[in-house]
Amino acid sequence: MLGRFAPAVALVGLLVFAIAADLPLSSALRAIVALLLTQVLPGALIWRLVRPRDGSWLEDLAMGFAIGSVIAIGAQTVASAGRMPWLSTGISLGIVILLAGLPASRRRILEAHTSPLPWWFGSLTSLTTVIAIPQLLGYFRQVPLTWASGYQRPHVDAYLHLALSAELAHRGPVTFPWVASEPLAYHWFSHAWVANLSVVSGVELDETLFRFMPAFLPLAVVLIVATAAMRLTGRAWSGPVAAVLTLAGGDLDLFGMPSVRGALAPLSPSLGLSVPMLVSLVVVLACRWRGEARSGAILLIPVLGIAAAGTKGSTLPLVVAGLGTAVGAALLFNRSRLRTLIPELAIVVGCLGFAMLVVFHGSEAGLRLDPRHAPEATGLFKRLGGPHAVNTYADFALVDLAVMFAVLARGTGLLLVLATRQGRRDPLTWVLTGGSLAGAGALAVFTHPGNSQFYFADSAVPLLALGSAVGLASLVNKMGTKIQWSVLIGLVGGAIMALLPTALIGVLTPAGSIPQAIKLLAIAGAVLVLAGVLSALTARPRRAAVLGAVVVTLLSAGVISVVEATAKTHLSAALPHVTSKEALAVSRDQIVAARWIRDHSSIEDMVMTNRHCVTPASPTNGCDSRRWVVAAFSERQMLLEGWTATPRSTDLAPVGRESITIAYWKPELLALNDGFIAKPDAAAATKLSAMGVRWVYVDFTRPHARTLEPFAHLKFHTPGADVYQLPPTS
Repeated sequence: MLGRFAPAVALVGLLVFAIAADLPLSSALRAIVALLLTQVLPGALIWRLVRPRDGSWLEDLAMGFAIGSVIAIGAQTVASAGRMPWLSTGISLGIVILLAGLPASRRRILEAHTSPLPWWFGSLTSLTTVIAIPQLLGYFRQVPLTWASGYQRPHVDAYLHLALSAELAHRGPVTFPWVASEPLAYHWFSHAWVANLSVVSGVELDETLFRFMPAFLPLAVVLIVATAAMRLTGRAWSGPVAAVLTLAGGDLDLFGMPSVRGALAPLSPSLGLSVPMLVSLVVVLACRWRGEARSGAILLIPVLGIAAAGTKGSTLPLVVAGLGTAVGAALLFNRSRLRTLIPELAIVVGCLGFAMLVVFHGSEAGLRLDPRHAPEATGLFKRLGGPHAVNTYADFALVDLAVMFAVLARGTGLLLVLATRQGRRDPLTWVLTGGSLAGAGALAVFTHPGNSQFYFADSAVPLLALGSAVGLASLVNKMGTKIQWSVLIGLVGGAIMALLPTALIGVLTPAGSIPQAIKLLAIAGAVLVLAGVLSALTARPRRAAVLGAVVVTLLSAGVISVVEATAKTHLSAALPHVTSKEALAVSRDQIVAARWIRDHSSIEDMVMTNRHCVTPASPTNGCDSRRWVVAAFSERQMLLEGWTATPRSTDLAPVGRESITIAYWKPELLALNDGFIAKPDAAAATKLSAMGVRWVYVDFTRPHARTLEPFAHLKFHTPGADVYQLPPTS
């Protein structure tokens, strides 16, 4: 009973934290019911249509959510673009009725066998979500759902995602909601998912995005990874191991600068949601290669591929790299695989091309191939002393190799598969290897104004975890019970490797720079060699024992690194109240005024405002234009609020973080917008009305006239903002 219901208990536990952070209990219950009925149910039915005959209910639920989330995204896109909100629910339920009603599909669904999992599988897998709790609590503090009065300073990205979710809830993927001049070229699928769940459940968008989604995703991620590992290896214990490596197997830290970056980042809702799609795509491919999938499974490849690319732009390139590596390996080791691999590679490349053209509109969104400056974005570069200490090609190479090794350490179990002839002939080995290498390699060759190249490494985390799970299963198959000595040596060696270097010569500092870094690496390398030697002396076959000890040492050192980083995470108190002049300050009055517009306007209405910067500064003097408050809470299209995070801003200012302070590229429109609110006149009112502006949001922190009458009519007043209605042109 404990094992069977452990995932439900874990979900309740995670939601308790969200409820304690102001999520209404009724909202949590409605969101769960909507998720189960309109996503998990249709997705699970589709999976049972095409999956191997043998499986488990937990796998059906996990894969069902992965496929069902794609259905939700598609349904919401059609519903919002067509202004038919009933389709948000109708498409999902229609699929359920169709699959259950057709005799052929109903028969195939019922023919899928379900076998019970070991009682501990669900318990251990669900227990790994504990590692996500500090990150979750930190996010809840960074992004308050509500507060009584005054100004607070939520994280800068929170309202960007809320504004995009509103765009997908009402109008479809047309333009950036905070600047009407720019078409929406962004990975907006996760925002469509948020919008769909909000529309279907009736839960507010901010409650869905800021509370339910980050509480639910840790469980969704560990379940899909764990059930995928069991499917790929045939061993139940590999599931919890893969789950641990996904959430608690952080980048290997040997310099005293641990990080908890991984497959989950609540401030990036697209990252966590992309994991089920990426992992399920790998599972579908593997089932096809093994001849286990039933007819129709190939249709899931483009569906999941496009969904993964549109949810997080860093996911599908890893699959392309993995399949490309598999094709190259097949030429060397198993040419019979080419008949399936080449068409699958073509499909996935086509999906990536479709996403680039249709979703991203051909924009790279600031991502540049720049190996010379890529190392400068890493924390290691700064810790070594920056450009004064790291200035030769050898120095840059050391930074690149150390950063890549830290990422790849989580997937070193792949060495155990690559060491076997059977593993080298299996396309799965090369997909996981190629995708993992691409994720780590991106840090050495790409730059981005917002350092988004790091998301390639984050997206590779599930592939790395699955690779190590597959490798460990291969080792167990070869060594049997003799593996225990290698595992024991590796666990002890990992603890020593993670803690000894900095204990002996201290945490890496700019004063120690590269010589100190080399000493730290040398100590860690000596520990690794010693673990291998001890294993060679105590277990047979010797080669497998040595590899096993080395792999377990690296994996356990990575887990200890992230546990140590999590333990050092400082959970600050709730955000303090700030003054209106501080950066990112937002007041309840400002939010209430924007909400009033939402509740008293049409979804087609356009809004204008006089505030464009995170501080109440002039927008023409290089201010930070990441202001998205009115777009987020009015849920309406803005004529012009902020303009950062658009492809145009990164195209015009591709270097460093200049794109967040670049001036708006239509100064005459900015002058018209702000000029009317500061000094209204009939000519400006006529121009703005002709552009479709219907509401004027006057932020009191920026210059404004005492009244906009008679050109616009006051409809709502708060101590922080006024709302005027602009009459339409006759």
